[in-house]
Amino acid sequence: MRILTGSVIQESNTFSPLKSDLTSFRDGCLLYGEQSLSRFRDKGTEVSGFLDAARDDGAELLPSLTAWASSGGPMGPTDCTRLVDDIVTAAAVQKPFDGVLLALHGAWVSEDDPDADGYLLARVREAIGPTIPIAVTLDLHANVTRRMVEAANLIVGFRTYPHIDMRETGERAARLLFRTVRGELHPVMAIHKAPMLLPPEFTQTTEGPMAALQEQARFAERRRPCISASIFPVQPWLDVPELGFAALVVSDGDRKAAQEATEQLARAAWDSRDRFSVPLVSPAEAVVQALAAPEGPILLVDSADSTSSGSPGDSTALLEAFLATAVDRPALLTLVDPVGAVRAVRAGVGATLDLLVGGTLDPARHRPVGVHGVIERVADGRFAFSAGVGDGLTADMGRTAVLRIGNLHLVLMEKPVPCYDPALYRSVGFDPRDAHIVVVKSPTNFRWTYRAIARQAIYVDAPGASTPRLTALTYRRAPRPLYPLDQVDNWSTQDERRFPKP
Repeated sequence: MRILTGSVIQESNTFSPLKSDLTSFRDGCLLYGEQSLSRFRDKGTEVSGFLDAARDDGAELLPSLTAWASSGGPMGPTDCTRLVDDIVTAAAVQKPFDGVLLALHGAWVSEDDPDADGYLLARVREAIGPTIPIAVTLDLHANVTRRMVEAANLIVGFRTYPHIDMRETGERAARLLFRTVRGELHPVMAIHKAPMLLPPEFTQTTEGPMAALQEQARFAERRRPCISASIFPVQPWLDVPELGFAALVVSDGDRKAAQEATEQLARAAWDSRDRFSVPLVSPAEAVVQALAAPEGPILLVDSADSTSSGSPGDSTALLEAFLATAVDRPALLTLVDPVGAVRAVRAGVGATLDLLVGGTLDPARHRPVGVHGVIERVADGRFAFSAGVGDGLTADMGRTAVLRIGNLHLVLMEKPVPCYDPALYRSVGFDPRDAHIVVVKSPTNFRWTYRAIARQAIYVDAPGASTPRLTALTYRRAPRPLYPLDQVDNWSTQDERRFPKP
């Protein structure tokens, strides 16, 4: 059995002022040919799961590329097409093969296509014809579209948030594809979308309403002929058509059974929509509460400026709060400032600097702040994710310096990277366990990576491109009405005028 394999993963944020391009992938991961597979043996990614299943099943995986980039704004059309062309070219070169395995995010946007993942799948389907099965893994925060469902035979989503089952998801998708190739399964899919968005901060699957929904999805899977049930609460910082919560079920040859299961899951999600609100505290109050805690580390969660959600990472809201308070114990904070980081690195360790930092990448939401401190460390900015989310991937902060301002240690980085892994701070010489306050810019993944460290987490009410205050954003292309942007009182699973069945 020969299986073409590829991966292109980036989560877009259409409210972010950042632009994404091929450099975004080169800073994360952009590998071709055999290296696109071998690099991920025994790691924690979807491709790692593909390899596990292929080893056990005796399947031959044919490589194309593995590409991963940190979240950002929409990608330029030329670079988006380049990555898609690379997979299509590999399909032409690697023929013949029996199936296709693709790891995608599901919320990738280019400047000329709001559904870049759907575009990729449509191009692959066109290239290989209608009979070769395609299996796809998607992030739990994918915005599943009609084009994706029409192009693929199998779509399998993550089950966990924080995302700790990427490898397992890749393995599940691969095993279903192998069974399909052998004629043991005849997959059909059904999707049902509910007109709602949920802030990701309280959609963790370890407890609460999303955990209950995932358990209902597992129950659906155990009822044959259903073979896979996925819930996609969608990341909400997308102003695109077809936006909304999705339930997707794959059955073995029985579309009606799949559709009934999706309707039940969508209704359960809709009925729990009011249970995902996020308690927020002002930056000043958050710092006061953290300093009052007898033991740390206390996490201050600035998810509105989450770099793993596509925000630039240049918010100064917490920095201002720290500077206005007598911080008497160690505090760690990150800030993306290309000019400030380069200037600090050039000044060197031991130099005393006056800098105007932050607020330059997203000036509509943030403002620069003057600081005075000593450069205590400089670094090349490279680190590997190590705390169970994204294992096997690396990130590049660019030129990086640590500015000490009293007890505040400000990590100035040239480029935004995901800020949910303690490895970021360790890469510049700090163990977060030794700090009293640690700022994380992540909605939920930090719950897993800091679970053995943090004493408490406080969500900060600050502006940003990934704010949990969704009503503060202006949606122009998304279908309306859409909860919580609008009052929606009478939706039923039979009302799909805005979310057509495939």
